[in-house]
Amino acid sequence: MSSTSDFDPLPTDVRAVVELFSTQLARVSFPDVDAAKFRQQEEALRTEATMVARAREALVAAEAAFARRLEELVDTTTRALAYARIYADADRSRGSLAAAIAAIASPSPRGEPSIAPKRRGRPPKRSAELFDVATAPAEPVV
Repeated sequence: MSSTSDFDPLPTDVRAVVELFSTQLARVSFPDVDAAKFRQQEEALRTEATMVARAREALVAAEAAFARRLEELVDTTTRALAYARIYADADRSRGSLAAAIAAIASPSPRGEPSIAPKRRGRPPKRSAELFDVATAPAEPVV
């Protein structure tokens, strides 16, 4: 969890004016502008900054929980599809079931992603030659 005490919500230029009214202009008052008004507004801003930080932390936690739940659901549907294939293959009279399973497992014409099993094992090796072109210095333009 991040600490809101490390974060100063006041921009540098605003901080300079607030400090000016806290020191050299502490006894000066203009209509609706004085050191007390700045303290009040600064306190309100810090309260809001704390609320924003807490909301961000809650959002991060909620997104992580969502990602875990989604991964669990995808794993379960992948297993369910594998079980359903075995079940349909066990009896050829279940042709419509096999067709429905095949339709789910194949990419849809609308471009929606299909449920595919997780890839396991090492990622494929990549040739260094593929990256030589991208890392070569560009020719200077004359």
